[in-house]
Amino acid sequence: YGPQWRPDRSTSGSVSAWLVGTAAGGRIMNHLPEDFIFSQSSLQDYVDCPRRFQLKYLLRQRYPAPEVDDLLEFERRMAQGERFHHLLHQHAVGLPAEVLQKRIDDDEVRRWFDTYMANGLSDVPERRYPEYSLTVPLGDYRLLAKFDLLALSEDKALIIDWKTSRHVPRRDRLQRRLQTIVYRYVLAKGGTALNGGQPIPPEQIEMRYWYADHEGQVVAFAYDAAQFEADEHYLTSLVSEIESRERFPLTDDTTRCAYCTYRSLCERGITAGPLDEWELDEPTDLDELDFDFDQIAEIEF
Repeated sequence: YGPQWRPDRSTSGSVSAWLVGTAAGGRIMNHLPEDFIFSQSSLQDYVDCPRRFQLKYLLRQRYPAPEVDDLLEFERRMAQGERFHHLLHQHAVGLPAEVLQKRIDDDEVRRWFDTYMANGLSDVPERRYPEYSLTVPLGDYRLLAKFDLLALSEDKALIIDWKTSRHVPRRDRLQRRLQTIVYRYVLAKGGTALNGGQPIPPEQIEMRYWYADHEGQVVAFAYDAAQFEADEHYLTSLVSEIESRERFPLTDDTTRCAYCTYRSLCERGITAGPLDEWELDEPTDLDELDFDFDQIAEIEF
């Protein structure tokens, strides 16, 4: 049945990973594959909990525990988010809004779409690339970003991420998220593919989170060369740290465990956290999506 991860209490009651199964020969598989592609999601998992990164990306351990207590409502909200994103993509590629509106059979999704039509494209450059993906080198690996919408003009490069969250996170929390860091960095690093072979100056880049459930509230982040250099140092340092690790410890912040599917495997509880207290966000884990990497504009150096 393939390799299985189990807790080991042999060291002062702590939990350390070991692998059982012929596929791994009983050894812990802690090293990155040569063709591993990092994303904001995988890096966020590592920052939140190194053990989760190990289980999910190195051991490929499947552990189907629910993320939240109300799984049916969780799945309904996820489906709403996917439907909304699909509508916006259809509109971006030219389908008339009135045609799309007739196809909406969910009141919340309809309200979100009406809000998008009212203000979602305010001050958005006309040259637009919906659901566009870029990869850039990151050390010996690649870093992937999949953008909901890129919009460019001669002096502006706008990243828009459509959110259907019921809660708007604090600005400082969003600023620290790997999505904010990775998306701006990747566009600055790899934007030549969209800019006639010329790099996009970091000062021209802005990232905008747009919240459909909050009347189109926007949280925006500018960029500059100093932040680009800081982000590059941070991201390459993360990769170097991951490469050199022999052990991947559990997070010290046990509040994260309530919404982690591995919580019981790590002996951090068996009950899923309440949905209403979770800052719901649509899925951004690109490593789990059915993805054609031939469609990605890869930047070669």
